[in-house]
Amino acid sequence: MPSEEKSNEKLPSLDCHAHFEPTLSASELVDTGAVLAMTLSLAESTLVVDRNEPHITWGVGCYPRNLEAQQAFDKEHFYDLVERSAIVGEVGLDTNSRVPLELQRQNFRQILEIVTEIPRLISIHSYRATELVIKELRQKNLNNAIPVLHWWTGSADLTQEAVTLGCYFSIHSAVARHSKFRTRVPPERILIESDHGYRDPPSAIPCRIEWVEHLVGQQLKLNIKQVRHLVWRNLGSIVQKTDTRELFPKIFTNVLKKVSRNIV
Repeated sequence: MPSEEKSNEKLPSLDCHAHFEPTLSASELVDTGAVLAMTLSLAESTLVVDRNEPHITWGVGCYPRNLEAQQAFDKEHFYDLVERSAIVGEVGLDTNSRVPLELQRQNFRQILEIVTEIPRLISIHSYRATELVIKELRQKNLNNAIPVLHWWTGSADLTQEAVTLGCYFSIHSAVARHSKFRTRVPPERILIESDHGYRDPPSAIPCRIEWVEHLVGQQLKLNIKQVRHLVWRNLGSIVQKTDTRELFPKIFTNVLKKVSRNIV
């Protein structure tokens, strides 16, 4: 748990799962805080992977609810993009999708193979498919890749198994009050997200993150500053395990240096 002294350091908000329209300019994204920005397709990932906003890390994704993205998935292209990005997301499974489950599963398995070879933080969607996602993770040795369960709604028992499998949990305000995050998930596995959508104003993210920090703090009996420091430390642990620090932009690396002595 972060000390009071460390928790008083001024850190930017950290959003571990959000979405931006790829055509937004850098000037339209200046007030977002630090963000892990997820993409939904290879086409979208290709547009943003080489952008260099100092406070935004762009992911490589293939959204399980997007039929076109799933049909266009190409393992070699995805591999090339992952080599250039610090994170993978949004990927996963969804049984409420119009995309055939077998196609989703085929692509998800290929993505897991890639991150096993090229370790990354991988943000995973699991709507109405929590058991299926855990089954896929159970059957795959991810080595140093780190699965992050986005907006997780699995049972307490599945949550416990996910912890055993090495998963982290990206907590949204809609699920932050669930007791399993207090009783089954160690604080060092917690991240925070807004799941900011394409039509939402980017500048709203820091306030949304602060609200989740408040909710999580109530569960863990921490104040907002302590929760923020904890989440940055947890991201730092992931960055260290995946050896991706050099792929993160300036604001991330500067903050991670501040908290690194609590990671190693």
